[in-house]
Amino acid sequence: MLDRRTLLLSSSLLLASGCMMAGRNQASIMTNPEFASIEKRIGGRLGAALVNWEGSLITSHRGTERFAMCSTFKAPLASALFAAHEAGRVDMHAQFTLKKEDAVPYMPFVEQRLKDGKPVTLYELARAAIITSDNAAANLVLEAIGGPSGFTDFVRTQGDAVTRLDRMEPDLNENALGDPRDTSTPIAMARLMQSLAIEGAVNDENGLTLQKWLKESVTGGARIRSGLPAGWPVGDKTGTAPGGSAYNDVAIIWPSASNPEIKPVILAVYTDRPKASAKRVDAAIADVAKAAMRLIAQ
Repeated sequence: MLDRRTLLLSSSLLLASGCMMAGRNQASIMTNPEFASIEKRIGGRLGAALVNWEGSLITSHRGTERFAMCSTFKAPLASALFAAHEAGRVDMHAQFTLKKEDAVPYMPFVEQRLKDGKPVTLYELARAAIITSDNAAANLVLEAIGGPSGFTDFVRTQGDAVTRLDRMEPDLNENALGDPRDTSTPIAMARLMQSLAIEGAVNDENGLTLQKWLKESVTGGARIRSGLPAGWPVGDKTGTAPGGSAYNDVAIIWPSASNPEIKPVILAVYTDRPKASAKRVDAAIADVAKAAMRLIAQ
């Protein structure tokens, strides 16, 4: 038998897909007052979007404004690799040897493989790019799929006309004021991840693999994950700009640990030039998650 909490969650999620929004392309610009209050607390800009399992918008703040993606692009990057493999353009399971020229700042997985002298596969590198946010791993996968333009072409096939990648790691983290390069919007990224990690999981195992890697990610414990009730399954991909000009997190969240019938949601949170410390910004992102989940579970 379903307990009262599970029934409330189920009802709320059904409401989110029906009465709370008129469709995928409507209500795309709104201001969530709780998100706006959190933004004021940390300074700078804060953007957030919460979409349901069908991609319909539940709530947002600065949802159509551009923010630097930083490492959040590494989640859809894995799906781009899967697509290239299925199209026969790359063999993501073929082994090859890393070179010293592949090194860039922050590469825990690649650095260890270089030391060990062991070969790698693009599949392993895509996993490392998500789980540890390895920059060298991401670059090697990017090169295999056609570079930043190949990534952008891929997201266009997913119906995303907004997200763009223009540079490799670590240059893509520059986040220069007013620069549209290497940016997305909270709504666009949330819907992109809904397409890849939720719809994709229905169609084939690649979406399930992406879900699994996001759940195994080790970089986001202080952000969205920290704001969720204990026991709610979650997978996420963070992004951070050097110097603290951006702190981001995109997560797929299952609002119940006990009932697999309850559908997941996607929450994307981006910040730009906050005035607060890194610790306070992380806490603010967790508070966005708390506020977003209250819309689902209240």
